[in-house]
Amino acid sequence: MADKFWKLGIIGWPLGYSLSPKMHMAALKAAGLEGQYEECPIKSNSLGESVHELAQLDDLQRGIEDWQRKGKLLDGFNVTMPFKSKAYVWIQKNGGEIKGALGSVAHAMHVINTVKIDQGKLFGYNTDGEGFIHPLRGVDLRDASAVILGAGGAARSVGISLGLSAGVKKIFFWNRTSENAARTVNALHSAFQFNDCNVVSEVREVLEALPVEECKILVNATSMGQQGKNEVPQEVLERLRPNQIVYDIVYEPRETALIKVAKERACRVITGDEMLAAQGAVAFKIWTGVPVEKTLPVMKKALEEHFADHA
Repeated sequence: MADKFWKLGIIGWPLGYSLSPKMHMAALKAAGLEGQYEECPIKSNSLGESVHELAQLDDLQRGIEDWQRKGKLLDGFNVTMPFKSKAYVWIQKNGGEIKGALGSVAHAMHVINTVKIDQGKLFGYNTDGEGFIHPLRGVDLRDASAVILGAGGAARSVGISLGLSAGVKKIFFWNRTSENAARTVNALHSAFQFNDCNVVSEVREVLEALPVEECKILVNATSMGQQGKNEVPQEVLERLRPNQIVYDIVYEPRETALIKVAKERACRVITGDEMLAAQGAVAFKIWTGVPVEKTLPVMKKALEEHFADHA
């Protein structure tokens, strides 16, 4: 396949913010592969309207077909908002498969973020969990407790990863809407047998009651801290302690208020760009077979250069 020209990309709306093209173009070059990774925006006229889910699915179908007629997305693509859940349905509707261990997460989440096309056959994956857990390799979290801020799709992936891959024993979810947190916990209980991992529904309206001091790892799995978004509540920031692991999946800005305070309090910090790079390297391996270890450093470097340019 040395003479192959890879046609890869990312679909969603809007896309101007995506750092994926920088990472994947760097990976193609480092792997010695010819190819292109492009943004392929697909606009839906029914965003956020659950009654129009079929219309959104039609938008997705037409959008992908349009880009493929233009000679793009022929080998694989990433999927971002608002189509991640629609892609799960789309891939099965078109006779595709949800593959392997990453596919089991996709089935539990009903979310796809990576699609591979091989000889016309579609294969779907969810790389969120593996991308999240990669920066935690070598960290012993067995029997530890964790606090997760958020209860959406990202929080579910984080919870699955901490429970199944890292051996965390107790997970405390907090969300501004307690009903959403309860649904997330119920979904995790229904989808997975956690063995000795006890996912606890601590859906706290009162932040003071959240066991921040006792947890070994605290994860922000919300958009809090993202450009223009509300920051993590002060009640959480004030209770961080030295040597805790504080992980913020937000990658822009790279140093959120949570990360800044965690550094001041001598916590071990993991920033969202580490997860982003790991997700990218996993997706790139799915498409091309190139090992994660070969592309992860260059993807990290591409992100470093981006943040340096925008400092």
